[in-house]
Amino acid sequence: MEEEKEVDKFEEMIENPTKHQLKAIHSARERACIDAMKSSTSKNPHNKGSDLAGLWNYVYEEYYQMQ
Repeated sequence: MEEEKEVDKFEEMIENPTKHQLKAIHSARERACIDAMKSSTSKNPHNKGSDLAGLWNYVYEEYYQMQ
């Protein structure tokens, strides 16, 4: 249930991102594409537990799986 709320929150951030959120989204997408090609993983650049960290992880995982 709580995980579903987080997904909804991240989807809302993707729909209407702030400047910082948009930067995190682009960063996560870029790193996921590069890492998928290299078979590596990147470290989240945001503070653990923050909304930006959660958003970055969410977008990164989604894009990594698509590659």
